[in-house]
Amino acid sequence: MKSREERIEHIRKVFKVANEDQSLTNYYTIKQWRGKSLYRKIIQIDSEFLMFRIENSRTEIQQLTYIRKNALPINFFNDPEALLVQEAQENILIEMVRNKGKDFIDDLKLRKQEDSCIITYDGYLVNGNRRTAALKFLGERYIDCIVLPEDTTPKDIYFLEQQLQITEDFREPYHWINELKNIRKGIDDTRLGFTEEELATNLRLDLKDLRVKLRMLDLIDAFLIWKKIPGQYDYPKLDDTKEIFQQLEKAVKKYKNNTLKRKALQNKVFSLIECRPQNGRLYNQVMELFRSFELVNKKLKVEIKKSDEIKTENEEPKNDLVDDLIEDIANESDELFDNPENAQEASGKLVEAIADVQAENKEKRDTEAVYNSVSAALRELQGLIIDNETAKLDSIKTKLDQIINVSKKLLDEANTFENQE
Repeated sequence: MKSREERIEHIRKVFKVANEDQSLTNYYTIKQWRGKSLYRKIIQIDSEFLMFRIENSRTEIQQLTYIRKNALPINFFNDPEALLVQEAQENILIEMVRNKGKDFIDDLKLRKQEDSCIITYDGYLVNGNRRTAALKFLGERYIDCIVLPEDTTPKDIYFLEQQLQITEDFREPYHWINELKNIRKGIDDTRLGFTEEELATNLRLDLKDLRVKLRMLDLIDAFLIWKKIPGQYDYPKLDDTKEIFQQLEKAVKKYKNNTLKRKALQNKVFSLIECRPQNGRLYNQVMELFRSFELVNKKLKVEIKKSDEIKTENEEPKNDLVDDLIEDIANESDELFDNPENAQEASGKLVEAIADVQAENKEKRDTEAVYNSVSAALRELQGLIIDNETAKLDSIKTKLDQIINVSKKLLDEANTFENQE
């Protein structure tokens, strides 16, 4: 690995020679660079003079996993110039390449490098980290690159990364949490200085959609705090929960002015994520919870109260007033769901409560079906007009007689059941 000074000197030299050589006509165009197109000659750089970009939104979660697997300090990736850090990032990128499958490697062997990498003047790969790692893995030494201007700022790099992310030929998708973290970085990183409006425009998002994504990440943070592992965005149980957090972001809006209920809803969803239902999809259970949250909450409180009564029936009696007060506070705070260590019990009770509410709702729909049908039939009949221009009068009279007979039969049945009660 070359020092920063050696990299800068080498890249400047290669870049200068290429610009002076009129026979070299291969250019790369960055379509949006500070409001206009930027044309740069494509040059070949020895891979020894290239550095993997550690501040890479695409690999944030993978870096966290690497740190945990190898028992490294949390700030391990802070120094991008460190040899061990570069080697670790290369290992992460190679693993990502392998996960793409054999076809990706075979295609790279056959076609070689088709798209130029984008680097800073001191050799950091802004675009093409994964590709460069794969080419080095295959024994390729020289990498086609274009060099950004020496006055490139962190804001320029962030904007360029976003621009490349949303182009059709940028094939490797972000992990969905990496994407959310990258959006938050655009707001929080003081070096970038984006307003929400500017960032939304750069990402081709509505401002409303950008704020939704930021709130989704806030909810993920809340889950990790609940789980007592703040900042561990690589937690495996989050991988397939994108739709869950999209729906949770919508659901909690209903309780924006009720902190206790908002927390209760969040913690119930968190318990389901932590301890997945044995039957049925997680997503379906969560959606049922959202649809019937108030009913599920009431049923849970009744069941938990019964359970507590059984546990304490052999204990000495306490002051009823104080006991009731403590019970109300405990029920309101949903203590069972506050602790992730209770997730298995909490999730089990929650799934049972959801199933009970579903059954009750079905029964209610079934029992109200007759009433709704009779009401609809009555509305239809009340809306009819028979006059001299009405066709098929004889058939209509026959049908009305049939309606009267069916109605009398149903009325007799209703009277019979009413008398039995």
